[in-house]
Amino acid sequence: MIGRYLKKYSSNRTQKTNLNTFLSLFFRGASIFLSFILVPLTINYIKPDIYGVWLTLSSLVGWIAMLDIGISNGLKNKLSESLAAKNYAQGKMYVSTTYVIIGLIAIGLVCIYLIFHQLVNWQSVFNSPFIPENILRNMVSIVAILFLLKFVADIINVVAAAFQMVAVSSFLLFLSNLGITLSVWILTKTTAPNVVLLAICLSLIPFLISVISSLFLFNTSFKNVKPSFEKVNFKQSRGILSLGWQFFVLQIVVVIIFQTDNIIIAQFFEPKEVTNFNVAYKYYSILAIVFSIVLTPYWTAFNEAYFKNEISWIKSSIQKLIKFFLASILASVLMIAVSASFFRMWVGDEVKISISLSVWLCLYIAIMNWSSIFSNFLNGIGKIRLQMIFAPLVGVINIFLSIFFIKVLHLDIISIPLANSLSLSFGAFLGFFQYKKIINNKAKGIWNK
Repeated sequence: MIGRYLKKYSSNRTQKTNLNTFLSLFFRGASIFLSFILVPLTINYIKPDIYGVWLTLSSLVGWIAMLDIGISNGLKNKLSESLAAKNYAQGKMYVSTTYVIIGLIAIGLVCIYLIFHQLVNWQSVFNSPFIPENILRNMVSIVAILFLLKFVADIINVVAAAFQMVAVSSFLLFLSNLGITLSVWILTKTTAPNVVLLAICLSLIPFLISVISSLFLFNTSFKNVKPSFEKVNFKQSRGILSLGWQFFVLQIVVVIIFQTDNIIIAQFFEPKEVTNFNVAYKYYSILAIVFSIVLTPYWTAFNEAYFKNEISWIKSSIQKLIKFFLASILASVLMIAVSASFFRMWVGDEVKISISLSVWLCLYIAIMNWSSIFSNFLNGIGKIRLQMIFAPLVGVINIFLSIFFIKVLHLDIISIPLANSLSLSFGAFLGFFQYKKIINNKAKGIWNK
């Protein structure tokens, strides 16, 4: 198992980071390959307009991810600190309590959905009169309930990150994508287009992977912090909630910026435009995915290094990440140059991607990657008060700009990445400035909270 491999062959922080990066690149690379196969497979199965509805539904359900009130990120930091101090009893308490809290949240949300879902006109929500209301309702129910269950099961990814084994998450994602791609391929060969069957395949398989992996890992690599009802302690775990509510504010903004795009497009354009946007974004998001793979192991590594006052290691790591960022800019230019040929080969002529959309998406991703270098450091050491204060404003501005560009300036779909780019620019500068203050021991007041 990959968890045992990481535990056996990584003896120090730099080695762990490099090994996690290598394994994550391998498995996420395979996952990206499978996801690129899945897009035309799914579009050909249910057609672009219905696929656009599916993407909008995925975004809407993704909003639910913020309803753990930041507890998962709070757990990541607190568990990382416990592991650095080899306090496994405290780590076990944090993990056990987190499962109970998020489990209760998930159960409550399932109950709320079951009570009120019949009152919603889903055709209006998705601007999709071409799909019968009862079929839409069934699709939404399957996706929502399975997502909420996976909401709990995915805590295993947070625990893996705290152990500085983020490659485990990449491996599980690979297994999920492999299972989904195979199941959708079987659907295309054995059934007529059916969005309900598609929803079952796309939602059930990732949930089962998370459950099975949790049972296995908590009895092997992570047995020292295996959750137990006896270890649940709400009073002692206040540290998670205290830090978690600050992450919660940041999560709201992430949802606004990253999950409202599809909904805004669906409301102001045709659902088919959601497909066009997402096909283009999936291609250029390779830059963000690879950057994220390289960056992710550093969250808990920064936490440990800062906890041990190893500032030189942090500075050196940031410099490496900046060099990688510059390389990603060059890669984006190459991707734009070959984009027309790639899209034609990948999805054929049904999906139309303009060069202007490509350019703005690359700019947006570049700003996001730069910002993530410093937000990752700040999140890892828990200095997020400044982000928490300004982030809600960024989220509101993002929606306002998107609608302004569409309704007032009458721009087309480039309104979305343009608004995203402008919204993220302020945070990108602020994060860099705060990092410099903290790393040079000059941070005071709000800059050090």
